[in-house]
Amino acid sequence: MDLYTLTPTFLANQTVDEFVSAIWTERYSKHGDTQLVLPATAENIDKLAVGTYLALRGPKEVMKLETQSIENGLLTVVGNTLDEAVLGERFIWAPNPEYSTGEDVTTRIADYTDLTRKPGEFISHLVDRFVINTIAFGAAWLPATLDWAKEEIAELTLGAIDASGTVQRLTAPTGPLYPALEQLAEQHKVGISLYLHDADAETGFQLKFRTYQGLDRTSDQEVNELVRLTPELDGISDIKEVRSIAQFKNVVYVYYKGEVTKHLLFPDEPEPEGLDRRVLVTDAQGEPVGRKVTSWGGGGGYYQQEVVGATEIAAFREQNAKDALANHNYIRSIDGKTSPISDYRFGTDYFLGDLIELEGLTGAVSKARITEYIRSQDKTGEKAYPTISVVD
Repeated sequence: MDLYTLTPTFLANQTVDEFVSAIWTERYSKHGDTQLVLPATAENIDKLAVGTYLALRGPKEVMKLETQSIENGLLTVVGNTLDEAVLGERFIWAPNPEYSTGEDVTTRIADYTDLTRKPGEFISHLVDRFVINTIAFGAAWLPATLDWAKEEIAELTLGAIDASGTVQRLTAPTGPLYPALEQLAEQHKVGISLYLHDADAETGFQLKFRTYQGLDRTSDQEVNELVRLTPELDGISDIKEVRSIAQFKNVVYVYYKGEVTKHLLFPDEPEPEGLDRRVLVTDAQGEPVGRKVTSWGGGGGYYQQEVVGATEIAAFREQNAKDALANHNYIRSIDGKTSPISDYRFGTDYFLGDLIELEGLTGAVSKARITEYIRSQDKTGEKAYPTISVVD
């Protein structure tokens, strides 16, 4: 592993080559991390001080070392990728839109909600809104104001923005920015990355934040080359397969406020009957999300209120049914380890976030997503392998 430190302006600095062990992990919807174990010499302690930037030849990701510990003559340093290290130090502070309308609202701050963007667009927008191009609160929310100019990072800009999916109601809670980004990214299967775009001694450095979608490399499409790991071609080893209908349900009754509605696992197919019918009853969890309606309050000006109607309640019931059925599905899973002699190579044939196929010993094929890529090196040698998560 070709590791080296960077200066505070992200220029290449010193090589790191005498480690006992090293792990470098990049992830799709979450931050990556690194851990190095080295002899606890004065040189290493100084070279890998807390706050040092660390790079690996090849990836664009940069790690910031955040913890340093010494025990039994060995120095251990741990760090995270820049998305967590940088955006973890920023917050979401959204003005409550109802505060200035004369409503009986005691707080000036509210969760940040958007009805106009897709998930990848919303995640990028949060970074832009709270780190790149901040907007100060209006006079109505004083003194709930921050020094927004100081919150901005001049060297950070938006990179590629994922525009897949559908426009929907999306909310980021008041609080630390990065946990909200990570939660949204995992929920909607969106890749996120804050990386070093370039660095120059004369012109300075530039960081970029991007959202992206892995490519579909399964047999469901014909645009990208198929990637299927099989035991026959030494693509996957140590295979474990499970098939089970023990918890499987295909009809669910949702109970909410004294009313029961029926929902089917496959609504476009004939409803299961007789011995094929597998029924579940569930109490609806949570409450329906209303739509914002703006009304004229006469002399008080315009005000907004949240309205929950038949459409919102129906959508709420349907979502509860989908969640219940997802937790009582037919199980068919395949697990195993990728082989180092496989014909497929990470960074060439597939990348973080891509959908590929795994074939088990029974011939069953499952879709799986590349959720992380791990590089490691110790006295046994250098290894590199992906983590693959079955998605169907």
